[in-house]
Amino acid sequence: MKPVLWSLPILAGMLAACNDDDNVAPVPQPPSHQAISLNILHTNDHHSYFESQTMDLALDYDAQTQGSEKVRVQLGGFSRIASAIEEYRDPNTLVLNSGELNGTLYFSLFKGEVDIQVFNYLGLDAYQLGNHEFDEGDAHLADLIDMANFPIIAGNVHPTVQSPLHGKPILPRVIKEIDGEKVAIIGVLKVEKTRESSMVSEFVNFTDEVESVKAQVNELQAEDINKIIVLSHLGYEFDKQLASQVNGIDIIIGGDTHDVLDSTGELAQMGIAVDGEYPTKVNNPEGKPVYIAQAWEYAKGLGRLNIKFDAQGNVEDIQGNLELLVADQFQVQDAENKWVAANDTQRQAINQRITAMTSIRTIAADTAVDAILAPYKQELESFKQSQLGHVEQTMPFSRIPTAFAAGEQPSGSFAAQVVADAFLHYLPKADVAIQNAGGVRAELHQGPFTVADAYQILPFSNTVVTLDLTGAEILQVLNEALEYAQGISASTGAFPYSSHLRYDVVLNAAAQQGIKNLEIKDRTTGQWQPIDLQAIYSVATNSFTALGKDGYLTFGQVREARPDAFEQSDVVYAVPLLEYFKEVLPNQSLPALDWTQYCLKSVVVTE
Repeated sequence: MKPVLWSLPILAGMLAACNDDDNVAPVPQPPSHQAISLNILHTNDHHSYFESQTMDLALDYDAQTQGSEKVRVQLGGFSRIASAIEEYRDPNTLVLNSGELNGTLYFSLFKGEVDIQVFNYLGLDAYQLGNHEFDEGDAHLADLIDMANFPIIAGNVHPTVQSPLHGKPILPRVIKEIDGEKVAIIGVLKVEKTRESSMVSEFVNFTDEVESVKAQVNELQAEDINKIIVLSHLGYEFDKQLASQVNGIDIIIGGDTHDVLDSTGELAQMGIAVDGEYPTKVNNPEGKPVYIAQAWEYAKGLGRLNIKFDAQGNVEDIQGNLELLVADQFQVQDAENKWVAANDTQRQAINQRITAMTSIRTIAADTAVDAILAPYKQELESFKQSQLGHVEQTMPFSRIPTAFAAGEQPSGSFAAQVVADAFLHYLPKADVAIQNAGGVRAELHQGPFTVADAYQILPFSNTVVTLDLTGAEILQVLNEALEYAQGISASTGAFPYSSHLRYDVVLNAAAQQGIKNLEIKDRTTGQWQPIDLQAIYSVATNSFTALGKDGYLTFGQVREARPDAFEQSDVVYAVPLLEYFKEVLPNQSLPALDWTQYCLKSVVVTE
């Protein structure tokens, strides 16, 4: 037998040569995969916004006018998103959400229960954890996971046995079957932001975002899966980096940074700032395209992505857009620029304009979602009229303080101090908080304090944010705000109040000389000490001043120069004050101002 076996390679070569000579084609092998079409419907960064929001859009509905005719619409909300999903969903559809709870009273009161109930109804194919899912700690997130009947993923999150999350179904990925083909959805969460800006415990480990995705792609390819989606909570820029560094990814459905992506040109025409193309194409290390999509924020719209894969798993064609969903009810401005209900003629013209566009449509609400929300909404509305606590002594809100010496009774906006304190308690990773005087619109009256009072004091649609600044930059921004409050603009609302910072103030001083003897209070020890001008501190503030508004120029400059230094909490302005009364103050009672902890040590007026 041995001589025969040794001759087999020679015989095979002779047969191959004969085949070549006779031009006989090799027998084709059947493909292991087939081409499929896939539809993805996606949302991100809803932050517990469930109801529609009022927004003014430039719809140019009146051909007789010059310029942009604006229309006030009721935009988004999960009852409209649910209606759209019901209409668009078919067996080739995946419904995905890339995470993020917390930001409205729905979360403050119900701590994510409403979110889970709504997503249970939607029947998500996958939900990627966001960093805010950890805001109430490991144990509470574990309870929410127990309530969910949809897959929750985060491939780089690894609870240890000491964490209540250990053993909970946080999956690295899910595999869905579409037309007989396996489609993988990998989850990945931004590590540093989760560690530094939530209440995740030390008993949860994380792996590097890029390395985690790489490892999962390799495992999937070893299983002969060639259609791979990453459901990411990394942010738009990080998604682009991920796409450029990892082979094998086809689609990234993103979140975290609330970006508006559009390729129709229509959103910009409507007056919405656009951050990139929908989808955004980035080449991977092999030069193959990866497509990135994101769907803005706060349940304002629905991302729709339609993809055709060939049998090799390559994207042959991809189309899609962010679709804004609005009610069939509109307001327009009359001759006096007052908003009034559109008449029949105007309504017809507006509907014709919307029908001609790709990125906006009218749609009815889903009554089932409205029914889910109804008892929570009723309790929420009742809560708004309820008493939060008690104010022992009226907290005035005088913007510019009058002169007082160290150790004397201080002046100024005690109310702004309280708001800054509330910010700091709400964001435990922040070192200090700064609040502009004008952001607080009323005093805290002695006596009962209600939710309605909180919203009267903080009526704006601002959110709470953090910025990482050096001690020198904190000193600079305090001086900028002080100068702006006294400048020719007379914007007295710029005057800076703060928590865990205190300083002497010289009114009418030379530039950068008005804030003296700046001290910082250590959150751990409770000790005051001179601020370290070189050290980095996390500063909580509101989203208005964080843009550099009201003279807070350094905030805006830092945000532009060091984007990673900025973090948006997406928590509505009044929520920290509500939580302060509910969870921080003993017996929900706000005591009289402690002069030793007040941000102003003294105020001197120079000529």
